[in-house]
Amino acid sequence: MKNLEQDNILLDYGEIDSDEVKKLEKELNISLPSSYVDFVTKHNGASIFARIFDYQDPNMKSGRNSDSIAFVRFEEIENKINRLKKADGNFPGYGTAFEDGLVPFGTNGGGDLICFDYRNDRITDNPPIVIWNHDMGLEHRVVFIANNFEEFVNMLYFNEELEKYLDELYPSPKRK
Repeated sequence: MKNLEQDNILLDYGEIDSDEVKKLEKELNISLPSSYVDFVTKHNGASIFARIFDYQDPNMKSGRNSDSIAFVRFEEIENKINRLKKADGNFPGYGTAFEDGLVPFGTNGGGDLICFDYRNDRITDNPPIVIWNHDMGLEHRVVFIANNFEEFVNMLYFNEELEKYLDELYPSPKRK
């Protein structure tokens, strides 16, 4: 698996205690991937340089989509799930707002969530990765990205043109 840490952390919210991870796993009745746990306990809510990924999206005319990820702060995961499950009325015509078994760990900045997908297997500690599209109809809302977290991390890449644009907008000594 690609090293998410080496020269890749733009910013984060510090470390979290592994007891917090165990508490969430118990509350949701899941086991998070160990590679994710290793990363999030050191770099909670990280923004990373190599954050772009491509995936097949049957909802797009081109069939491909490029997106980016910012990791959700760990302490916000359960709140995010609960808010989305209560939001049924805010998504008229879309059916259930958020499916049981999806656990968000990232966002693409446009309101869509990158999630671990435990819908078909609550026991696994290596769930598939999907994107939950907040503005799509129910039948098109969840799109497969990768077989597991490690495969997803290996998909991430640095976009030099995007970084140059961001450097011009938001100069930062750490970005240089």
